[in-house]
Amino acid sequence: MLILYALGTAFYTNYLFKEKKEASYIKLSHQLKNELNNEKRFSKDIGIINAISIAENVNIKKALLTNNRELAIKALQKIETDFADRTSIKHLKIHIHTKNTRAFVRSWKLDKFGDDLTGFRKAIVEVRITKEPFFGFEVGRMGLTLRSIVPVLNDNKFIGSLEFIQNFDKIVKRFKRKDYSYLLLIDKPLLKIAKYLKDAPEVGPYVLSSKKYDKVFLKASQKIDFSLLYKNGYFISNRYFYTYEDIKDSRNTLDGIHLLAMPIDNLIKEIESDKKNILKNIATQTLFLFLFLGIITILYLLISSSRFSK
Repeated sequence: MLILYALGTAFYTNYLFKEKKEASYIKLSHQLKNELNNEKRFSKDIGIINAISIAENVNIKKALLTNNRELAIKALQKIETDFADRTSIKHLKIHIHTKNTRAFVRSWKLDKFGDDLTGFRKAIVEVRITKEPFFGFEVGRMGLTLRSIVPVLNDNKFIGSLEFIQNFDKIVKRFKRKDYSYLLLIDKPLLKIAKYLKDAPEVGPYVLSSKKYDKVFLKASQKIDFSLLYKNGYFISNRYFYTYEDIKDSRNTLDGIHLLAMPIDNLIKEIESDKKNILKNIATQTLFLFLFLGIITILYLLISSSRFSK
C-alpha cells in the first residue's frame, strides 16, 4: 500500500512540476508583454496628444488651405522652439501631408516634398479615409518607426493630415532598469522600403530596426531558434528567457516583432519557488494522511481490544 502511494505521489508531483513550469513560462511572458504595453501606452499618450495639438495650429491649417509651405515651415519652427524650451523633446519630427496624400512638409528635410505617399504609407491613407487618428509602427525608409497620425480638419472638412514621429529607443534603457532586454526587429523582405537598414545586423529572419540596443543581448539573440519561439511563444537559452509580440500595420500585415527577454535566473527562481511550494503541499498532505491512518489504526486496535476483553 505504501509503495503504491509513493509511486502515485511521485507521478503526481512530476505532473505538477510540469504544469507549474509551463505556468511560469506563461506568467513571465505576460510580465514582459505588460511592460511593453505600458511603454506603448505611454508613447501613444505623448504622440496623439501632441499631434492633435499641432494639427489645431491656425497657421498649419492656413498653410494647407493656401498651399503655402513657407507658412507651415515657420509655424513648425516656432512649435519646435517652444517644445525645446518647455519639454524634454528637443528635436521634433513632424510630417504634414496634403489631402491628396502627398508630402507637404518634413520638418527634418525641408527640401523633400511633393512625393506621393499612397504606395507605401498605408496608415496615412487609412487616416484620410476614416478621418480617425492612427497610432502604431509603420515601415519607412528608416525602418519601423512609431507614428501618431491625425487628420487636419477645417470646419469638419478634411484638408490634410499630420504625423508626429517618435523613436522607440528609450524602451531599451527603461527595460534595462528592470533587468529586461529588448530588440525592435523588422522582416527582411521590408528592406526594399527600409533602405537605410541594408547594413543593419540580422537576427534570424529579421533585421535590427533600432539605433540603441544592448550588443551582448543582440549577439545572444542571433542564436535563437525562431521556429521554437513561434511554436511555444517563448524560447529558453542558457542566458535568457525570450518571448515576442508581433508588429502589425494598419491593415494587420505583419511587419516585424518586439523581441523581449529577461535573465534565465528569473525563470529559475520562479520554477524553484513553485517546486518548493509543491513539495511543501505534498508533504503536508502526506503528513495529514499518515495522521489519519494512524488515528484509524489506533481506533481499530482499541475497538478490537475491547471486543476481545468481552
